[in-house]
Order: sequence, then C-alpha cells, then structure tokens
Amino acid sequence: MKRDVLDRVPQITAVEYVPDDIEAKQLRAIFDPARLDPPTGPDSPELTVKWYRQDPHDWFRINYTDPNTGFHAGWHQDEDHPDLGRAHFQYSVADTEDRWEITFEHETPSLVLWEIVEELLEDVRPTYQYANEEP
Repeated sequence: MKRDVLDRVPQITAVEYVPDDIEAKQLRAIFDPARLDPPTGPDSPELTVKWYRQDPHDWFRINYTDPNTGFHAGWHQDEDHPDLGRAHFQYSVADTEDRWEITFEHETPSLVLWEIVEELLEDVRPTYQYANEEP
C-alpha cells in the first residue's frame, strides 16, 4: 500500500509505515485534531491501514480511532462477519455500536482508501461520532 493517498489529505499531518519502512506491515496516519470538522483534541486521532493482497479479492482493515472521545470506526473486507457479505462498516462510541454490509465504488486499493477517507470526514465523524451528544 502506497502512502500517497493519505499524504494528500489536508487534515493528516503525518503518515508512517509500521513497524518501519522496511517491514511496512501497515500504514498509520495521524490527524491534526484542530483541522477536523468538528474539531477534536487535544490528542491526535489515527487511521491505520492493513492491506492483504490476495485473489479473488484483497482483504483489508482500515480503522479510525479518536482517543479524545473513544470513537472507533472500521471498514473491513475480510471473513470476520460472513453474514454481512465481503465488506462491512462498523463503529462504536460510548454505549453504542453497530455494523452493516457495505460496497465500494472502486476495486483499486488507492481509490478504495480515498473513498473511505472521504466518507470518514464528510459523513461518518459528523453522523456517528457525535450522535449521542447534546447540541
């Protein structure tokens, strides 16, 4: 997995391979909490990307975690929930959690990742992270 998609997201301040550039088992992106809408903080939320190339479909786990609120969102394409099809979205915050089947417009890894980041910033955080808070 190349890091170029995450390097282009203005809310992300750092992208690194974990555990290092040589082994590169996953990507970790660090968000600037003040650049998110709505803002969070003081700690930086993270997005981790684990991608497994295989036929006929790649497996992946892309997880967003905000340590300030305890919010977690994940986009997974694997065999963990066969009742939900090949891919599913899940989230948890406070006493609420849910998961459901999803599909992606694209199959190319970089385009799938871009689609997930857009959904995270435009829909998932505003809709689910703050759903139980009073306005």
